[in-house]
Amino acid sequence: MLSSILLVAAQTTVPPTVVPTEEIVVVGHRATDALAACLSRQCPPAEDVEASLQASVEMFSGGQYAKARHTLLRSIARNRRHAAQLPGPVSSLYATLATVAEHEGYQREWVSASRSNVQVLRKYMGEDNPSTLVEEMGFARDLVENGNVSTASGILTKVQRLALNTGKKDLAAGATFRRAWLEMGSGNEKRAIQLMDEAVAIAGPANRAMADLRAIFVARIALRKGDAGAIDALAARLRQSAVARPMLLSSRPVEDVNAPDGMISNGAANGDIALADVGYWIRPDGRTADAEILTPSGLGRWERAVLQQVRERRYIPLDVPSGHPGIYRIDRFTIRSTFNFVTGTRIAQRSGPATTHIVDLTETEAMSAAQKRRVAEAATAPAADQIAPVGSPMQ
Repeated sequence: MLSSILLVAAQTTVPPTVVPTEEIVVVGHRATDALAACLSRQCPPAEDVEASLQASVEMFSGGQYAKARHTLLRSIARNRRHAAQLPGPVSSLYATLATVAEHEGYQREWVSASRSNVQVLRKYMGEDNPSTLVEEMGFARDLVENGNVSTASGILTKVQRLALNTGKKDLAAGATFRRAWLEMGSGNEKRAIQLMDEAVAIAGPANRAMADLRAIFVARIALRKGDAGAIDALAARLRQSAVARPMLLSSRPVEDVNAPDGMISNGAANGDIALADVGYWIRPDGRTADAEILTPSGLGRWERAVLQQVRERRYIPLDVPSGHPGIYRIDRFTIRSTFNFVTGTRIAQRSGPATTHIVDLTETEAMSAAQKRRVAEAATAPAADQIAPVGSPMQ
């Protein structure tokens, strides 16, 4: 339950941690080669960090999680002493490592890197700096994903207080909003509504986005109580810009990825990683269409469940003119177990149940040439809602 709640929260409050880059079309190992060239000429720390980030994103997008992780760890070892001069870039190394470690299955490193990210920003940019506060909320999300809801709630309460003290109402409202989601996930609906109302009050009457978030929040509660039409009714009256980050109304979790025999769905041992990139359109009506696997899939029989999860999502409808094709997104799905030290050995081994992890690649990695062609072709073709009636396979 908390995973689906956090998926909504992550897409409807502050933006996620991303490496600030210009648009790049990855060709071969361009970023990896650029990093090697940078290191061979002993480039300055700022260039080293940027090249390391670019290379790690390239490796991650290519499914080379171990290489991406090692690239980041080595860059951190070289550049963490420069954090005072490069707090943002160095913190980005830790933030990116947290994402890679999450998908690779290094649970302790995931949390540790997320914590180090905010520690760098607290020390060198100030604990009430907007960038610090945004990353604190990301750290809270990572703590919740690892079962530490109490500490996460405390961090969000601190963010709310610091943001209010410095007049950053949007951040204070965002932190309060996330506290409300945590309370709802814990079954405390009365307290959740109180916090949601507090978030709206902090944001102020002119903040339409927070009012919309409250409507989403109430609809989700109604849906949990059996009101199947709550999301449809909400979608009928909400609209959002097609250039803004899509706001998720509802999403089911991916069904259990653990087979009864303890094997991951592709038939490999429980230690293997299964991953795939899923491309999909968000149509003007907020429904998804044409969900497809873009990369060779290691998901096995769970490919169907992953595609179904994307197909059943509902987003806020887009405020676009008639004939607009909608917007195209790409999500990376990873199914993996966690690395743990098994009793009697010092070697980390994967153990325990497999879990599903999702990251939006649209924001962190430019689309490939093929994916860009899909968007270009759609821009000159009839809109999906003009050529596919409701109930067709396009839905």
